[in-house]
Amino acid sequence: MTHPWVQSVQTAFSSADNPKIAAPMSAYMKNHFPFHGITSQHRTELLKDLLSKENLPEHNDLPLICRQLWQLPQREYTYAALTLMTKFHKKLTPTDIPWLIDLVTQKSWWDSVDTLAGNVLSTLVNRLPDTLWPNFEPLISADNFWLNRTAIIVQLKMRDKTDTDFLTAAILPHMHNKEFFLRKAIGWSLRQYARHNPQWVIDFVQQHQEQLSGLSKREALKRL
Repeated sequence: MTHPWVQSVQTAFSSADNPKIAAPMSAYMKNHFPFHGITSQHRTELLKDLLSKENLPEHNDLPLICRQLWQLPQREYTYAALTLMTKFHKKLTPTDIPWLIDLVTQKSWWDSVDTLAGNVLSTLVNRLPDTLWPNFEPLISADNFWLNRTAIIVQLKMRDKTDTDFLTAAILPHMHNKEFFLRKAIGWSLRQYARHNPQWVIDFVQQHQEQLSGLSKREALKRL
């Protein structure tokens, strides 16, 4: 049975369907997903009441709601799920990690994975650093590059508390990989940490300059 909160989102989004905008939005995402044609600003307006304190669902319903939104065809529902997750970021616990990681592997593209890994999961790890190794180390060697990318960027919110041993472990196996999204993730994670420990990043890039791709090195040193 569809959760009432999901039904409310469907009603709001369906009424705002705009095929003229939907086509270019889908093209921007390489036509991986259909769209209703709702701009980011309009989507925020449509969700405003549903995301108010009195209309927020229970935390226990969050996995069901997000999974149901994820399965709906138009990409705006995925964005609605991600927005809802951010409303609960202070309440997320280690028990939420498995279903969040599972969503990384479903309808995967940079827009969903980067928000899940670099924002939702990264915020949780920042609050609960003890969850890092047991939950995300298996992703380093997973046979799914989106999971690999998740392991690489899951510390984006850690700032000066970044576990450099984990960051190194997440990067090293994928330095030779030609997948763009892994090369970009390596550079992104290093660039983010460089804001807090530039010398470590400089030393890391110099130590592995023969193995790192040009893209990864450029991204890592962009702001240094």
